[in-house]
Amino acid sequence: DDIVNYSRAVNCLTAAVYYEAASESQTGQQAVAQVVLNRMRHPTFPKTVCGVVFEGSQLSTGCQFSFACDGSLARRPSIEGWARARAVAVAALNGFVAKSVGQATHYHAVYVAPYWSPTLLKVQNIGAHIFYRWMGGSGLPGAFHGAYGGTEPYIAKLAALDTAFVGTMSDVAPAPVLAVAQLSEPS
Repeated sequence: DDIVNYSRAVNCLTAAVYYEAASESQTGQQAVAQVVLNRMRHPTFPKTVCGVVFEGSQLSTGCQFSFACDGSLARRPSIEGWARARAVAVAALNGFVAKSVGQATHYHAVYVAPYWSPTLLKVQNIGAHIFYRWMGGSGLPGAFHGAYGGTEPYIAKLAALDTAFVGTMSDVAPAPVLAVAQLSEPS
């Protein structure tokens, strides 16, 4: 069961990193992964990796991460790009912290200006993304106390990717060193 949940978390985080930042540097990809994990630990968001990544995808009001609703998942990723994103996801789930974005819980591409950006504190520009955290106490380390939920939901949208990459990623996805619940707090 822990292996199933870990595998689902890796797949969801890999999809977020790939579809949101495939063309970004490793630092840019790590920052996207950190935002997902920061959200999971913040009381405002779901308590699983897949829950965070696919939040809103079943609603008509839209997704938190655009790739989950805009049809991007129908586009087959490159094997090399997926492997790169998966390595970032595995490292993040095993405790790597992207300190460059600290407690960032939001980001957007540099070419858009979302209505919510003025309500948050800008943390960092990395590549094609601008990262933000909540203002006040909600954006400080003490606010990130949410416990991992432990049961990753099955995401049907990822099923095709699972079967597309069977046997191609065994060297990239090692057995978990740490449980997802034991992630380090960002500093």
